[in-house]
Amino acid sequence: MKNYLTLVLALSVVSSPAFASRARLESLGEGKNGSYYIDDSRNMFLNPASIVRYKKKMMLELGNNNTDALVDGVSAANSRPQGGFTNTFGDFTYALYLNNTSDRAIGTLGSIGAAVAPSDAIEFAFAGEGSVTWGVSVLHGGNRRGADYSRYWAARFGVEKDAFALFGTIGIDSKASNATSLLTGSSTAIDVKGNTNIDLGATYKMDNMTLYGKYITTKATWTAAGTTANEGKTNVFGIGAGWKKEMTKSTNMFARVEANSAKTENSNQANIAAVNNLNVSAWNVPVVLAAETQALSWLAVRGSISHSLLGQNLLNQTDLANSSTVSAGIGMTFGDLVIDGMVATGATAAAFNTTENIGFGTGANSGNNFGFGDNMISRIGLTYNF
Repeated sequence: MKNYLTLVLALSVVSSPAFASRARLESLGEGKNGSYYIDDSRNMFLNPASIVRYKKKMMLELGNNNTDALVDGVSAANSRPQGGFTNTFGDFTYALYLNNTSDRAIGTLGSIGAAVAPSDAIEFAFAGEGSVTWGVSVLHGGNRRGADYSRYWAARFGVEKDAFALFGTIGIDSKASNATSLLTGSSTAIDVKGNTNIDLGATYKMDNMTLYGKYITTKATWTAAGTTANEGKTNVFGIGAGWKKEMTKSTNMFARVEANSAKTENSNQANIAAVNNLNVSAWNVPVVLAAETQALSWLAVRGSISHSLLGQNLLNQTDLANSSTVSAGIGMTFGDLVIDGMVATGATAAAFNTTENIGFGTGANSGNNFGFGDNMISRIGLTYNF
């Protein structure tokens, strides 16, 4: 009932596309922390140089502050409240964003996990324009519950020159203590330390098409009382192409196809959960089709289907082909205020489709039943242009 009430209240006040919310990106089949080919202010979590295109905005994302979620949200239940703003300082643009727990190359806490995931994140970005557009940002997150704690430090960079862009995130430091449940499944205390982790991406725009590539490497060691230290590492390679076409003045069509290969290796089988095993590999060829239309002057409607054409988890020979995720969302505008919501989302199987997915599990939108129950408006974002 509360979800229906939320929708009624939203409709009573209010989209042209907000270009500034998790709801919009996930409705279009992308990851919550940015897209390689769709313009959106959340691309700052991929490339901090992009904030020069989204000046003077305040962005808010509703959530429930679930501090035990590993990262910021496969489902609405793990969707942390967060927000920030962009502004100008002379010829420069800066941004301050709070509580977005990024899973991009923070290493230990992004790919291996901790019983107490980092929260209270803060990120500051600074960018400039010229013959070369550039941007840098620094981010930190941490959490403590009794004797358990976790933290990370990371930095991002990005440069853009004409049609080419190069960007990345570097995980400088990540640690966790008493990270038990997601590693061994026991009560044994575990200390985890991440090494330098790297997430690189590059894009090249050609008319309506964007070509891109990505490389992600994470590495960490963890120890448990009375056991041999384990070293784990994950490497991900991906290439893809995204296409955007203005079909009419009010409707845009999107399409993306990519090929991903990922491998995780652990040096000590005895010190990790059986489900992780010693070596895990996967490959996948997903395709995403999406559309966004300005149905009314105040209402935008968007949706997507993500489908794995080919793919396999080589650990248990799970076929990733024929797995699909369907999502739908709306955006509503009232003056300078934009409200975005994800109406519904659902998946038939593990998708491995999103740009930010560096593991072997579900895509960002999977795991929810498609329908109008508790998933109704499962993401709500507000953007104010000032």
